[in-house]
Amino acid sequence: MNYLDSAFAQLAFAAKLYDCAEREKVDIAELDKPLTLEDGRSAWVLPDNLFSSYSDFQLACANQLSVAFGAAAITLNRCREEDEQASGKLLRAAYRDVPTSEGEHFAELVYQIRNAFAHDISEPRWEIRGVARRRPYFVDRVGDTARIIVDLTDLHGHAFEYAHIGGIDTLHRLREFGRRYWG
Repeated sequence: MNYLDSAFAQLAFAAKLYDCAEREKVDIAELDKPLTLEDGRSAWVLPDNLFSSYSDFQLACANQLSVAFGAAAITLNRCREEDEQASGKLLRAAYRDVPTSEGEHFAELVYQIRNAFAHDISEPRWEIRGVARRRPYFVDRVGDTARIIVDLTDLHGHAFEYAHIGGIDTLHRLREFGRRYWG
């Protein structure tokens, strides 16, 4: 659980960089220069001219945002697993069982988002194994509805899109909901 804040800070940084790139606020001529990183006895020499156009830079920032999102999802799921191990209480429903409780919906949704990135972080795809997992999820319930509603019924095998989960902010809202379980 030690890395959750760091993972979400990295996601926020990637989002800010993406926003700057989209608004063309970054001077890539200044950024895209040769660079040598030295660490003890090793030296990593990075070339210049990585980006042949501003569009290439924008694509790199979008990819960085996706990787940071995936890392945050994987970290959030790991925190859930650590909490389960520490408390001895499993939140995820058994493999063939349909999730019913709000905690099971939360745990399963976080796990499925994690799976999309864990199987291929550079080109995430939904890997929803088991028919019981291909369903709508309702988290942060209020009466007969929920603040987070995500339908994974027909997404197995499809490329991940933020819109599938209601937008990029849904991961943050899941994190906030999860804090109710582990503080």
